[in-house]
Amino acid sequence: HSTAVPVKPEPNGHKVADIGAGPSGLTCAGDLAKMVKTFNFEALHLAGGVLVYGIPEFRLPKSIVQKEVDGLKALGVKVITNTVVGKTISVDELFEDEGFEAVFIGSGAGLPRFMGIPGENFKGVYSANEFLTRVNLMKAYKEDSDTPIKKNKSVAVVGGGNVAMDAARCAKRLGAENVYIVYRRSEAEMPAR
Repeated sequence: HSTAVPVKPEPNGHKVADIGAGPSGLTCAGDLAKMVKTFNFEALHLAGGVLVYGIPEFRLPKSIVQKEVDGLKALGVKVITNTVVGKTISVDELFEDEGFEAVFIGSGAGLPRFMGIPGENFKGVYSANEFLTRVNLMKAYKEDSDTPIKKNKSVAVVGGGNVAMDAARCAKRLGAENVYIVYRRSEAEMPAR
């Protein structure tokens, strides 16, 4: 609930590249911006990482994340979206061509790990990463979405943690009548109950 305006530091000629605009990248940018010119590179079109594409609006309002990003910009952080470091520009180029003195890599949770079971590649089977990204970031629930999501009356979610619960609640909000949580242990041992 802070209303204090951040104090932008005086430039000292140093600059640092901060790769990834998720929780670690934004935290790093906030600390670095108090000392050096900081550039934050994000692969997606919106800063926030899992805070924006993974955690649903009903659990973490996007306005809160945007306020944090805006605060970083007020500190002087230059946020550069749609830039995949390693593809669009290399780390070597950041050092050699762009003059960065240091690079922080906060590349995120990474790719999902599948179970290697029959049917996991069928249409309508999503990793939690893909499902939540489509719902939260790409607005796949809208009729005119470029990345529509298959809606079903019955949905099974494999897992019992916070991500599984986010996926289950999103499926329910998308109209699923029955959402089944499939977990390898008892309900009492499930991380998110």
